[in-house]
This record gives sequence, structure tokens and C-alpha cells, in this order.
Amino acid sequence: MYQCIVVDDEPLARQRIVSFIEQQAEWQVVAQASEYNEAKDLLIKHQPHACFMDISIIGGSGLELARKLVDQVSCGWIFSTAYSEFAINAFEMEAVDYLLKPFENKRVTDALNKIEKRLISRAVSRPDVLAIKSIGSVEFVNVEDILWVKGSSNYVELHCQDKVLLHRETLSKLELQLNPKKFVRVHRSSMVNLQRVKSLTSELGRYSLLHLTNGDEVKISAAYKNNLFGRLGLDLN
Repeated sequence: MYQCIVVDDEPLARQRIVSFIEQQAEWQVVAQASEYNEAKDLLIKHQPHACFMDISIIGGSGLELARKLVDQVSCGWIFSTAYSEFAINAFEMEAVDYLLKPFENKRVTDALNKIEKRLISRAVSRPDVLAIKSIGSVEFVNVEDILWVKGSSNYVELHCQDKVLLHRETLSKLELQLNPKKFVRVHRSSMVNLQRVKSLTSELGRYSLLHLTNGDEVKISAAYKNNLFGRLGLDLN
């Protein structure tokens, strides 16, 4: 089941999109928002496959919000707006579609189909081996050997059992290449291989620290806790 969030400050426009999406067998709307900060929190929390984002929302610009979250949320952005002048900016950040209000339901279907095709393509093409380029050499690493990943600007640190490799890639883009059934985001700057999680402990009475099989400790952000615990089959709230 694909998940979607709808952000629009017009209740009727928002409900129209929500109602139509909920008629699609493979899609569900997991959250709605009308305001900038609320939308930001929901997108980080749910990590949806798609987001219908109005350009003009309460408290700011939907386009600016999407641009700000590009390295934290790897969803397909579909902008819905009455303004045509922002289309170039939207597609520059690789938006899936740009819907001009008023639009027909078919445009929503077409946008969702584009995202489904993209997700299926990525699932088929996920590599078993990553090519890590260094000065004068290329090292190949089995994805299964990666315990966790830490993002740092345009680079990521790949933490393996006995070594750390620097890979020129953003965390958000690398996340799209890895199997989501095995790798899960636990912080805006890190993700872990669920098969390499050894234990979970608390700080200040809250479960917020993962211990991996190589002895590394990775902090859990509150924004990602519910998704992580669900993936681990836990209810520790």
C-alpha cells in the first residue's frame, strides 16, 4: 500500500484530493495539513511515498518547504496550485507533476501512476553492491555488510563491521537505492540496517539509543521513533 500526504490550506480543495486518492486501491492518505510547520512535522514523521503540496500554504511556501526537506523526505512531490509561474522551479527540484487548479481527477491518477512506476523501477534496480569511489580506486561493498549510514552534506559514511567508508552521495538519494524492508531512517542524518540491530536502551527514561552488532550506538530521533518501533514490532511508548 502506497502512502500519501495532502497539504493545502483550502479545506474543500484538500478534501477533494483526499477523497479521490482514497478511491485508489493501492493508495491511502496517512495525513493532511494546511500549515507549514504542521506539514513539515507530518512529512518527516510519516515519510510518505507521495505528497500533494499546494504552493501557497498557511505560514509559508509549499515549494520552499519541499526544497527544505529534500534531504530528509524522499517522497514524490506533486504540486497543486492556481499559479503557473512556479512550474519551472518545481521541476528543477525534480517534482513528479505540477497540477494547475482547477484540474480533473485524471490528472491526479496520472501523477500517482508516475510515482508507482518510479517506485517499481527503483525496487527492481536496487543494487546488491555499491561502488565506492576513492582517489585512484573503486571499492565494492556488499549492501548487506552495511550496518548503518550517517549523512554529512553531499557525502555519507557507510559503517560496516570493521571499517567506515566515505561515499559521495546524499543520504536521501542513497535511501532510495536501499531496500526499505531492511534499511530504515532513524534520524534526519542516519539510517540503520534492521538486521544489524542488537538492542535498544533508554536515555532519560525514553528509548532513544540503538546498539548495533559492531558495538556502534545510533541515536533515534523522536520524529522517526514510531516508524522504527513499528518496523521492529515494538510498542514502547
